[in-house]
Amino acid sequence: MTVQSPDIIDFRFSTADWSDRDRLPILREQIGRMVVKLDPEPLTDGAFHAEANMRELPGLGIGSWACSNLRIARPRELLDGNDDLILTIITSGNTRASQRGQDIELSPGQAVLQSSAEAANMVVPSSPSRFVGLRLPRKALASLVRDPEDMLIRPLPANTEAMRLLAFYIKELDDGYQLATPELASAVATHLTDLAALIIGANRDGTVVAEDRGLGAARLAAVKADISKNLGFELTLPAVAARLKLTPRHVQRLFEHAGSTFSEFVLGQRLARAHRLLTDPRRIDSTIGTIAFESGFGDLSYFNRTFRRHYGATPSEIRMVPQRAARANLR
Repeated sequence: MTVQSPDIIDFRFSTADWSDRDRLPILREQIGRMVVKLDPEPLTDGAFHAEANMRELPGLGIGSWACSNLRIARPRELLDGNDDLILTIITSGNTRASQRGQDIELSPGQAVLQSSAEAANMVVPSSPSRFVGLRLPRKALASLVRDPEDMLIRPLPANTEAMRLLAFYIKELDDGYQLATPELASAVATHLTDLAALIIGANRDGTVVAEDRGLGAARLAAVKADISKNLGFELTLPAVAARLKLTPRHVQRLFEHAGSTFSEFVLGQRLARAHRLLTDPRRIDSTIGTIAFESGFGDLSYFNRTFRRHYGATPSEIRMVPQRAARANLR
């Protein structure tokens, strides 16, 4: 389930932001029919909830959803001639998808492919569910997938690496990954299409292309996220590779393909973290040694030399900026 209006690039909503009286009318009329071309309604009497973050990229649409107690239908009267394919991946909770007279029960780690050219619905019980949806024009899959029509409303292989990485990649976008240029947005769209093709069932040539392109980019993004999350700890290539179920050599090749190395990226991230902490007015009372240690540097002399070479100033000189600002505010 993604944005269907061509005029909307980025769209967020939550029923929690609306009054009880307005919640259902807004969800059904203003959001459902006008934006996403769906007809949502409570499954049973009682509270219901829906929130979503939807984004349009070149050639595809993305939707991240959290729902409870809802039947979300695409009835015949809302069909508009669009024949895009919708790939939905369940990340938590349980959901039931229906189309062509068939029902599929979905749990976390499972996915289903549906067509936006035909009536369909998804049922979310009272317990909350989260899922991501990818709207894919058929032509985007033409050279990668054997016959996506054959995969409609059929169980897809669950908990695959491509599925986990696609959900991760979309979450990274939701958490603030900036699509700063049209070229970057187009590259991200290509990577997502590659991952979707691997989930649906890529042909032999499509598998080679998608693994080298989209799967490789998503793996590198996952490696970088793991490094950023663990900067304050000892970071070794074997440890990072083991956490992500990759070989150390494969991680090295991912960085080589991007024109960098594992060590260069780790050092750059640690220096950047130290710089942020040194310029944070809330950390004025922290010693430079403490900040160096929190950023993963065990040797203060090495930290000072490396920091000065990278930023053209010592940590103490960088630290003076927020201190001067704090003193100015006290006057």
